[in-house]
Amino acid sequence: MIRKLFGILLALVVALIVIGFLLPTSVEVERSRVVEHRQDVVYEVLADLRHFTHWAPWLARRQDMEWRLEGPVQGVGATLVWHETPESEASRLWIVSAEAPRRIDMTLELGGTEADSWFEIVEGEGGREVRWGMRMEFGALDLVGRYVGLLLPGLVGRDYRDGLERLDEYLARSPGRVPELPERFDSAR
Repeated sequence: MIRKLFGILLALVVALIVIGFLLPTSVEVERSRVVEHRQDVVYEVLADLRHFTHWAPWLARRQDMEWRLEGPVQGVGATLVWHETPESEASRLWIVSAEAPRRIDMTLELGGTEADSWFEIVEGEGGREVRWGMRMEFGALDLVGRYVGLLLPGLVGRDYRDGLERLDEYLARSPGRVPELPERFDSAR
C-alpha cells in the first residue's frame, strides 16, 4: 500500500514538472479604461509618482504601508519604494522611459522579481483609452514562476482594472487640470 502511494506521488510530481516545462515562459496582463480627461493631464498624473500614491489600488488598500520617493518625482528615474510591512523586502517601481503625452514605461520589482510595466494613453472615440500593462518573464528552470504566471492575469488584472477606475475618479476631482498635491508629501499622507 505504501509503495503504491509512493508511486502515485512520484508520478504526480513528475507530471507537475513535465507540465511546468510546457507552460509559457512569460505572461502579459493589460487592462484599459476610456476616460474623458485630456491626454496631457492624464500623462502628467501618470508620469509624476506623487500622484500614483493617491490612486494606486494596493496603496489604497494598505493605508499603513510605508513608502517613499527616490530620485526625481516625475519622468525617467522617478522611483517609488514601499514596504508592505516594516520587516518585508522593499518593492520598487521606477520610470525607465517616457514619451509625452502617450506612453510611460516602468520596471516593477516585487520580492526580487522584475516585470516590465507600462501606461499608454491613446486618443479614441469617446475619450482617451488608458492602458495599464505588465509583462513578466520566467527563467527556463523557473517552474514555480510559470505556475504563478497562470494566476497573474486574474490577480494583477483585477488590481489594474480597479486602479484605472480610481485614476479616473482621482482625475475627476480636478476637471481639466492636474490635481494639486499637498505641500507635505510623504507616506504620512
